Amino acid sequence: MPRFNFYLLLFAIVAYTLTSGVTLRDRLLVSALHRIERRAYFEPSAKELFEGAMAGMANVLSDEHDDGYSMYIPPSAKTTYQDYLANQYEGLGMLTRVHETGEEKKLFIDYPFYNSPAYRAGLRSGDQILEIDGTAVADETDLEIFRLLKQKERPKTHLVVLPFGQTESKDVFVPRERIQYESVLGDYFSSDSHVFFLEAHPKIGYIWITSFSDSTVEEFGHALERMMQTGVESFILDLRDNGGGDVWNCVQVAQMLMLPSAESDGNVIATIRDRNGRTLLRHRRYVLTEGTQRCSLPMVVLIDGETASASEILAAALQDHHRATVVGTRSFGKGIIQGIISLPFQSGILQLTDSEYRRPNGAGIHRKQNATDSDDWGVIPDKIVDLSDEEQEAVVFYRELRSNVISAERSVVLERFRQQIIETVFDECAEFTGVAPYYDPQLDAAIKILQENTK
Repeated sequence: MPRFNFYLLLFAIVAYTLTSGVTLRDRLLVSALHRIERRAYFEPSAKELFEGAMAGMANVLSDEHDDGYSMYIPPSAKTTYQDYLANQYEGLGMLTRVHETGEEKKLFIDYPFYNSPAYRAGLRSGDQILEIDGTAVADETDLEIFRLLKQKERPKTHLVVLPFGQTESKDVFVPRERIQYESVLGDYFSSDSHVFFLEAHPKIGYIWITSFSDSTVEEFGHALERMMQTGVESFILDLRDNGGGDVWNCVQVAQMLMLPSAESDGNVIATIRDRNGRTLLRHRRYVLTEGTQRCSLPMVVLIDGETASASEILAAALQDHHRATVVGTRSFGKGIIQGIISLPFQSGILQLTDSEYRRPNGAGIHRKQNATDSDDWGVIPDKIVDLSDEEQEAVVFYRELRSNVISAERSVVLERFRQQIIETVFDECAEFTGVAPYYDPQLDAAIKILQENTK
């Protein structure tokens, strides 16, 4: 090639690099990847290098900029990640718990999800699993037990089960299916559906949102309609242990609960800002349209230290607009938002923190790395009700049992658990006291507030 043509070509390449958005640093990165692929002593594949580079760039945000939520999801983990976002998984449809006494290890079924493969196979709360596909539970680590229950190699899982209260074990074959978690639960489970009022206080409605997924709006609308049909006079929205999820679904739930306001900015649920502090979007004003379902009943919202992200948006909006009294403990403090970017050529997903949200009063929610209790983050309850770690564990588990165990078995299951927490959490003389139908000081406080306000 003539030298003039060579320089002309070189000039064209440099000009293209500078004007096309592809920087010299981009080209250096590609060059380094190629050199490693060709010359490294341990021979990596191009796929390994690409995925490692993507994960490394996301890790920079986490390690150097206090962003623990940006991440790269490779194609091999894409299905699991999408299942997580959709509140789904492939499995048997039951919640289990390992119980160890000394060197003795036992695996119990807390409860099967209603109409799940485990439920249809006859498994029930309190049943003990002795073997999984020929492997004795007592001989395995917790991690191996979890792997055996989750393995996808077989369409059915063979369990040897000792039914609760019986002395002879039986073989049970449970098919693996795609399970859709419910994100909206009631106070207890009766026959074939959740009941959305308190069993001991039928005039007080109760809805527990466990997360915000693609199905939450539909589930919540159905629950709200059923609750209103029972003639309740007030209601409790439980957002404890709700780690967040889909913000759009959260906003739609807020629209069902907020009341229209004539005040300036009176209908703002949250404000979204980019890294330069610019407001990107007044994220969803409440718009009263024909057929819009909304609830104007007196409300209490329950939160705790695991209430995070989208659930904090909802709690903050209801608090700032004086729509509800917030009870519990200070929320987690996650006020940043992740965009989901599907990369071309089926090369994975990039979950990237790209903005933050502010509550209606303009205050921030995100807890920065060195934040103190006096700083402005999270949602602080109007009435604080602290729990010890042991009490918190008892409340969470007891609430799950009440919401998922069918009515025919509930009294036996709850009494069994009641005795367990008396022995492990409280002294032997402790009694379940308070307004709530089971041990839950935060729910007690919510009930008292509503009773006082509706006298």
